[in-house]
Amino acid sequence: MIAEPGTGSGGRPLVAVLCRVQLLSEAILGALGEIADVRVFPAGIGDTAGLLRSLKPDAIVVDDETEAEAARAFLGQSGSTALLHVSLRDERLLVLTENGWQDETDGGISPESVRNVLVGHLFARGTSRV
Repeated sequence: MIAEPGTGSGGRPLVAVLCRVQLLSEAILGALGEIADVRVFPAGIGDTAGLLRSLKPDAIVVDDETEAEAARAFLGQSGSTALLHVSLRDERLLVLTENGWQDETDGGISPESVRNVLVGHLFARGTSRV
């Protein structure tokens, strides 16, 4: 059976990870592998919005400001996708909300903190996303 776009196998959320730092993408894949289907792409491959339109992910994780802005443009059309920006330079975990970027760093960044923030946004009930 082929899963619908935007859902992973077994109805699990589909998460797109676009990272410049390969070690970060591998860590996120490890942290999310049991709860989501994760598709990893290198940052900077071009036409991020088109890639995301084709993939229709439930959440997007990026580690690059350029990719964050390109993913944000995609969200203008999608509305239901969570966007996390892991800023390694600033050691911050940012989530795009209706009011702009919200810092959810709470104690540093780690693969587990990325997982926890994603779980909160993917499985939250009654909250609106961008």
